[in-house]
Amino acid sequence: MKISAAVKKETGHIALGVAALTAVMLAIFWIFGAMDASVLWGALLGSGYAVLNFFLLGITVQKAAGMEKEGKAKSLIQFSYSLRMLALFGVAVLGFVLSCFHWAAVIIPMIFPRVTILMMGFRKPKGKEGKAEDGT
Repeated sequence: MKISAAVKKETGHIALGVAALTAVMLAIFWIFGAMDASVLWGALLGSGYAVLNFFLLGITVQKAAGMEKEGKAKSLIQFSYSLRMLALFGVAVLGFVLSCFHWAAVIIPMIFPRVTILMMGFRKPKGKEGKAEDGT
């Protein structure tokens, strides 16, 4: 299966947003004097899984869009969601159980894709002529 350009592009946007927000989070840890190796490792684990989770979602939606049977596509999306949430739970447990990870630095980046999507929504998409699609 070939990964579509849209999945690659949107995953890139999410990865940039997650990286920027992770840098802000690390700066906050540093400002409050809580920065150590466990924070870095936790940030890598949490932000890495956050981007991977979004990418896997994109692959699943791409595959489901190519299916002819709607019920089968819905089942695939539901199954993928269940597996991704199970993996998210596993990553969170690792963040809490293993002392090499700071639990907050693992958990906080999990919301960064949603924040990135929200921030992307504030941009006005431009049409072919360079004007916003709503005519302004």
